[in-house]
Amino acid sequence: MFQVTVKGGTLPQEEINAYIFYTKKKYGTVLPEQLEIILEVDGDYVNISYNPPFRFQAYRGTDYLVNDAAKLNASKYDELCDKVANPVD
Repeated sequence: MFQVTVKGGTLPQEEINAYIFYTKKKYGTVLPEQLEIILEVDGDYVNISYNPPFRFQAYRGTDYLVNDAAKLNASKYDELCDKVANPVD
């Protein structure tokens, strides 16, 4: 499911599993199927990056927040498709 690469040091398997759990909990079902989690050990810190990089999007309906547009019902999905993005200045 996920490939994990550790750079700049070593990590015990329990800690690697904790970072995998963190990623699943934070991003849920929006993760690409072939995701590589890159853990870069920097002293007391571990930087987490992903290959391929992905952008998390949350879709807000009238009264709920979901992390996957497939979870929206037909009416809310149509509403999402009709939205116009605001320009960013």
